Amino acid sequence: MSDEKQQQTEVARFYTRSRKFPRLIGRLHDGTKIPGGPYTVTQGIVAAVLLALGLVTRGLWGMGTILVDIPIVLLVAWGGAWGAGRLPTTRRNVASLVLGAFGAVFSPAAGKYQEQTVKLRPPHFAGGTTTISVASTPVTTTPTTTVTPVPVTPTVAIATVEETLAPAAELVPAGATSARTPVTGVERLLAQARGSKKE
Repeated sequence: MSDEKQQQTEVARFYTRSRKFPRLIGRLHDGTKIPGGPYTVTQGIVAAVLLALGLVTRGLWGMGTILVDIPIVLLVAWGGAWGAGRLPTTRRNVASLVLGAFGAVFSPAAGKYQEQTVKLRPPHFAGGTTTISVASTPVTTTPTTTVTPVPVTPTVAIATVEETLAPAAELVPAGATSARTPVTGVERLLAQARGSKKE
């Protein structure tokens, strides 16, 4: 029975990222608290580098008196350390963060495809032409004859006005086609569509 329990026992393991607690520098050797602390090791390194750079390059930016230059260097070093403390702590390497930021700033805007920079064409008109063929109707030509005008003597004529009624519109059943020739482009298209349905 114990063999069956050992065979049925399942072991499940869950691997999560371990929480990283930063090392802090919070007290001096005698136990007194550092003003503004505790500080991380990264903040201490940033403050030391900025302090050293500020003192070495003091001739480039300095005001000429050491009483003014030293507080400026200390203020800049403290600001850099404070900014380094606000960075989120991740498991990523700082060098990879810098390289990633450099790549993001200087990479082409359209990206790369197969190690080639993608070149997008500027917007342009992409249109075409469409032709609609119309069934040609036979055109009859009449021979023109030249007539010599006969001099006309003026005569007095009384003008008569005749009223002619417009022909009533023909009612055409839905299935039948009209004998009228199409005039507009839409009428031609409709006539063409009706003709193709019959075939």
